[in-house]
Amino acid sequence: MERAPDVEIAAAVRADELRFECKPEVRVVAHSDSPASAESVSERENLPDVLEPGVTYRNIAVRWHVAARLRDPDPPHALHHSAPD
Repeated sequence: MERAPDVEIAAAVRADELRFECKPEVRVVAHSDSPASAESVSERENLPDVLEPGVTYRNIAVRWHVAARLRDPDPPHALHHSAPD
């Protein structure tokens, strides 16, 4: 079983009308100071995968979610000390 994410962010938006004057560029990047994995998911209602400039989209909804998991740290190396004589 996979453990729960360390960080989750979610957003949702609805609009009666949405129009872009230029073609939007969408990019999702997750950054971490430690080794990690992340995934994002988006769901759209009444919006195509490729948005066109100058088109009015009506009754739209977008839901977006990102989840990130930090990798478990490497176990500390066992220190082997010799016992005093």
